[in-house]
Amino acid sequence: MYRAFKEKYPQTIVTYKFYSDVFHTDFPDLRFGRPRSDTCGSCDKYNNKIKACDSTDPDKKNLINALQLHHRKAEKATATLTHDMAESQKINCDTNVITIDLEQVLFLPSLTHSSMFYSRQLSCYNLDVHLSDTESAHMCLWEETLTGRGGNEIASCLFKVLSLENFPKRNKLIVWSDNCIGQNKNKIMLMLFIYLVASGMYDQIEQKFLVSGHSYLPCDRDFAQIERRKKVTKTFVPADIKKMIQGACHKHPFTAITMEAEDFKDFQKMADNILNTTKLQISKVSNIRIDKDNPTLVKTRKTFSDIEEWQVCNVLRKGKTKHNILGLELCLLECKNRISVEKVKNLEDMLDYIPLKYHQFWSSLIEKSKNQANP
Repeated sequence: MYRAFKEKYPQTIVTYKFYSDVFHTDFPDLRFGRPRSDTCGSCDKYNNKIKACDSTDPDKKNLINALQLHHRKAEKATATLTHDMAESQKINCDTNVITIDLEQVLFLPSLTHSSMFYSRQLSCYNLDVHLSDTESAHMCLWEETLTGRGGNEIASCLFKVLSLENFPKRNKLIVWSDNCIGQNKNKIMLMLFIYLVASGMYDQIEQKFLVSGHSYLPCDRDFAQIERRKKVTKTFVPADIKKMIQGACHKHPFTAITMEAEDFKDFQKMADNILNTTKLQISKVSNIRIDKDNPTLVKTRKTFSDIEEWQVCNVLRKGKTKHNILGLELCLLECKNRISVEKVKNLEDMLDYIPLKYHQFWSSLIEKSKNQANP
């Protein structure tokens, strides 16, 4: 702005400091927004097409209408989330509202010398289950030495948290998440919710999805606090990450849960044996509901409008009944070390930069990874 001012008034003797002082003093409500790094793909697509159209292009109006409709859907989803969270905080409310999200990968060890930018590190995963009525968060932690971060892992972490003795128990559950097909929006999660309702843990479970590109959840605030803590914390082993997360929030300390191999269940195997979700078209829905009266009749909506009627779909395979679900045993997921041979070599090269007291952990991890890569 100052450069533009100088170009328009080249003879002025106003300095940058004087210009800045006037701007901040006389216009305190004006701010410069920073460019976003995670913009919505649909918004970017529509905006680019609109800019490419001239004023006489007949498609321009249709594009503008499509963009406005997209925004209204995103705003309606966000408003519904806010409403659900507010309702769950009322006295005598019989519904738990949780939001779930997977944090970006946390890497170990946190070394800072230049060669680390080109080295593969140990990937650590953190799933946040945020309970809205108490503003508490359960963080489920595991490493790639145990398993990956697909639908089975997300469902297993959620099942672990909901099964905790100190987790508040209510008749209904609403789960909010983003639209990620591989992790949150799939028949694996559906199998988990059907199992929970059929087994009597909940009378009703709803899963709701924010619009892609506009999926800001309370979990993101939790992750922001962890990121701030990470900037002033050195982490060398998974226990350090757990300690860092536990100390990231002082008002509502996070509960960190270390996931073990026996905590991961194979819900996909159960779903493949019991469910047929072809007619459900789960990728197109915004809201899924399962009731205890008949947990295999899944109700769906494509919007959050109260006017829209529920679509009902029987997701059981032919020859299967509700009793097949009740009789199922939760099979353990076959956990597998995901560390590549190339990463093992990088981890070996890092040993010289890691404090001696952590060498036993890393030497054991490297040796175990080598043995599994070369049985």
